Amino acid sequence: MKLSKSIGRSIYNKVWSVPKGAVGNFLRRRCNGIPENRRLAVIAVLLSLFILTAFFVFGNACYRIGRGHAAATLAEPAHIEGLDITVESDGGSPDMDNKTVCGYGIPEFENED
Repeated sequence: MKLSKSIGRSIYNKVWSVPKGAVGNFLRRRCNGIPENRRLAVIAVLLSLFILTAFFVFGNACYRIGRGHAAATLAEPAHIEGLDITVESDGGSPDMDNKTVCGYGIPEFENED
């Protein structure tokens, strides 16, 4: 059990923790070199681009839904018709001879109430 946990931790560190720290350090070094006024302008421009992209994606999705192109058109299923199967009586009651219910060969019984 401890071996699997240590293997899981080492994979986690190699895949997520170490690269995340390296990217964070790189961004800190790059952002510390930018003056504070310009840093604010860069953040505002990036945020504006993100918002415009989000509005475009959302607007395009709404437009496609309104035009009916969002969902794939499905073909109508073919109608499956039932078979007319008759039930032959073997000498039972005379009202059950050759009767079917809804064409499925189920004998029709009357309610005894």
